Amino acid sequence: MLSAEFEVRKTRSTNRITLRLPNNVLEKLKKESERKDIPLNAVITKILSKNTTYDMEFNTISTITMSHVLFSKIMDSVDDIALGEIAAESPDIIKKLFTIMGVEYKLDNVIEKYFVIFSKYCGWFKFTYDTSGQNYRFVFETPLGEKWTKFLSLYVKNVLDSLKIHVDNESTHDNVILFEFRNR
Repeated sequence: MLSAEFEVRKTRSTNRITLRLPNNVLEKLKKESERKDIPLNAVITKILSKNTTYDMEFNTISTITMSHVLFSKIMDSVDDIALGEIAAESPDIIKKLFTIMGVEYKLDNVIEKYFVIFSKYCGWFKFTYDTSGQNYRFVFETPLGEKWTKFLSLYVKNVLDSLKIHVDNESTHDNVILFEFRNR
């Protein structure tokens, strides 16, 4: 009979630390934990993750936060020509951000280090994507109305154009935008 011993090694991807938190902050965190029915540690980790990925990296270029209602009213007052001109600035903004962060401006980085993070933390849109070989499918969903959907479509199209990507299929339906293309 042959016997073999196997050693299973796990690398630690987390560390245990002790923190002191003001009581009012801890109470807010506990309420959020209960509201979302997730452990307190998960709430704190999510907040710290957002701070390190969004606030510390994306806020290297000036950003502002405002209510959806106010933002929608501003967007609704912008005409289509101005909307297109503003959206045309999108590649330059991302390139500037990536330069500051030390990230190469290429499709995979735009997906993972821009669209995914913005989708997660900004409230502009929900972004999902699929890839199959060289075929890509981007889906953007937004709750911010028809005008914003139009802007978001132009915004993304300008980014893809700047990456020399020809969009094979683009459609918009009920504030959902679809882009399908082949990355050659």
